[in-house]
Amino acid sequence: MFFPHLKNFSPYSGHIYNELKTGIVRKQGELISKNDNRFKLIERIGYFPFRELRRNNQAYFISDEELFDFFQTTETTLTNYNIDYYPGWNFEAKEQLLKIFLDGYHSGINDFKENIGISYYTLSYDHKIEYLRNFCLYCLDFLYFESELDNDLFYNLGYIQANLYLGFVEINNLTALSSATTKTKNEPASNIPLEPLANKLKVKEQNSEQERIEIYCDVTEIKKMWLVLTEPINTTKGIAQPIFSKDELKKYLSAMFSSGAFPDAFKTTPELPAKTVPRGDMRNVLIALMYCCYNLNRNFYRGTDQITYVAMLKRYFSAFATSEIESIKSVLATYAPKGIEVLKNSIDQNPHVEEMLSILKIHKLLH
Repeated sequence: MFFPHLKNFSPYSGHIYNELKTGIVRKQGELISKNDNRFKLIERIGYFPFRELRRNNQAYFISDEELFDFFQTTETTLTNYNIDYYPGWNFEAKEQLLKIFLDGYHSGINDFKENIGISYYTLSYDHKIEYLRNFCLYCLDFLYFESELDNDLFYNLGYIQANLYLGFVEINNLTALSSATTKTKNEPASNIPLEPLANKLKVKEQNSEQERIEIYCDVTEIKKMWLVLTEPINTTKGIAQPIFSKDELKKYLSAMFSSGAFPDAFKTTPELPAKTVPRGDMRNVLIALMYCCYNLNRNFYRGTDQITYVAMLKRYFSAFATSEIESIKSVLATYAPKGIEVLKNSIDQNPHVEEMLSILKIHKLLH
């Protein structure tokens, strides 16, 4: 058991508050209930199964998606939630609950080393991993949003969330360190000449027929960017009609991308035919989208390879059918800005462009 010093919390039975005096929230009329799927987070070592919440130039990482969605609501989208037994409820009240959660989060960050205990630092590598897994599972046992709006509860949720985040990161770091050490020890010296790049590209292109692009960045941002293809786009040859419906786009994104951190984000789909897309401006838009995905992902995983991204363009869009993989790869950085300009000129016709540009600015990929 952990957190014996945390107020309004029992290390044995969990959160302590008066359930009869709390506000109750319903999402689109339904009570929000805890989901045992939250424990699957511990199976995603090597990934980053947290959603990033940004406030006051700081990033906070949240594992409970219902809690994340609640905090992300605006004055407009807050109408999707119905609140009972909370006098004076409004957007400012929701923001106050968020502030309390973040106060707890900051305290949890500061107390992490104390919470895992001094004995942790004396453990062997394997025992540290086992200890941290148990610590994270303990956090998950009490980290859920179940419709109740209580100040002390939200403070404790923030506190435990911070500890879960740091514990999970510590496991990932230890695992990565062990893998790197093992690889260095087992790597034999070799005088074999380097394989020609052209051969590597051919092998990668063949392999990419089966593999998808693993997404390490925020999967929701990837989805939001590609939504620009569900609305008209203004090109030099006139208004290009949407390439996808929203339902169709989901299938194609699932065919191109996968996420170990959020497996349900891109569910496996049967092989899909290539979409007919004209060359010119629309080809540049597709290049821009895929190049932005590559750069976003690279912020989180430096090992991401452009070849797989290019292979997806060639496999699923007719505008690339006659181009070689190497040829497409060589022009990504050149034609991506042209595709961005096409989208900028489509803001009046396409409601998703502004959000895409905003995402790129947040990540310093657009100025």
